[in-house]
Amino acid sequence: MRRGLVFGKFLPLHRGHQFVIDRAFAECDDVTIVVYDDKPEGEYPPMPIKKRLGWMEMLYPQAENIVALKNPITDESDDPKWAGVYAEQMAPLGKFDRVFTSEPQYQNFADCIGAEHIIVDPKRTSVRVSGTKIRSDPYLYRGFLDPRVYASLIRKVVFVGTESTGKTTLARRMADEYGTLWVHEFGRELWEAQDLKGSFADHLKMATRQRAREEAMCRHAKEFLFCDTNAWTTLMWSMNTYEYADHRLRALADSVMDDYIWVLCGNDFGWVQDGTRELEGTRSWQFHQMQYQELDFRKVKYYEVHGDVETRVQMMRKVIERERTRKR
Repeated sequence: MRRGLVFGKFLPLHRGHQFVIDRAFAECDDVTIVVYDDKPEGEYPPMPIKKRLGWMEMLYPQAENIVALKNPITDESDDPKWAGVYAEQMAPLGKFDRVFTSEPQYQNFADCIGAEHIIVDPKRTSVRVSGTKIRSDPYLYRGFLDPRVYASLIRKVVFVGTESTGKTTLARRMADEYGTLWVHEFGRELWEAQDLKGSFADHLKMATRQRAREEAMCRHAKEFLFCDTNAWTTLMWSMNTYEYADHRLRALADSVMDDYIWVLCGNDFGWVQDGTRELEGTRSWQFHQMQYQELDFRKVKYYEVHGDVETRVQMMRKVIERERTRKR
């Protein structure tokens, strides 16, 4: 049994990294992947260790081990003089026969762990890319990323609130502002297709279809994807209409709460009956308050926008810039 080792920061995981990892799997029976939990200052787009480990789990489920380690050296960590420190840190992972990298300077490390050093594509002739280049413009260099990795770098912005609060208008407008895509509300389409009739079972269908649309659109969006509703909103509608919800809808809503930049659209837009809306007057306000309370109960950080369309657009520009520069 031949054991192999691959290590790196993977910020992000790109085709060059995968070229090395795939070589390890081709030559070894078992492969361990070590992901270092350090990141560049002011990292953007956000790539926390949980996300990077998720990429490995998704793309390499056959790995013997996928391990997150803190970088024991804060400065000049690539200097060969620190090879022994890294070797000692990895000792609990066992003996490796081969270590795969694309950098000749890791020979000292390979010697310290007693493994053969396999240097893959050191001159980057097969995959001409770097993490630094990709981080400078992920959209431009998205061809060097697995589509699922690229999709996970997109920041999703969801607009929530009661009926007639400008969610659709704002999603469409912000997508235009930032040269990207927006996700239309599937539930509204289904409601109209069924002659404004719905059922309890429709809510799970709406949430799962909406989620599938988001996942598909993220593969083609640029930096941000603006979402007109999400699974949580559908859960709120089910609770408002029936006072309970399908267990799978609850589970889906719970699983995606951390996936968005949340924007609550103020109920000062002026309720307009467009032929499809159900809530009017106090019922609209009650549903709006229900969403406020649920977001607060879940301790979700959200932004509020209000006023006319142009005022909301100006507020959203500030939200986006704040999210771009917020420390993570």
